[in-house]
Amino acid sequence: MLDAQGTQIPTTVVRGGSYPFTDLPSSIVILAPGGPAYFNIGFSDVPSGSQTTCPRASALIVTPPNAYDHLTLAVDFAACDNGTLTVSPVFAPGSAATQTTA
Repeated sequence: MLDAQGTQIPTTVVRGGSYPFTDLPSSIVILAPGGPAYFNIGFSDVPSGSQTTCPRASALIVTPPNAYDHLTLAVDFAACDNGTLTVSPVFAPGSAATQTTA
């Protein structure tokens, strides 16, 4: 995660499922050139314990599986619990995984 100035925000990535989406098994996804792929991302925006605020992200750096290049996506969210993001495996359009989001 990056803040509005482009500074990295401490981020913890947890692979698997969470409350908003099912824990999907990993599988190989074959895409047509330029074809889309999807993934789910979940986070809590509710401070807990001694945490009174959550860092607000303005951008998210995404590195696809087995890749070295990354994409920087514009976002606007605040992830609590020390910037914890839960991320699903990548899946293709039309996959049964598209029906797993809450």
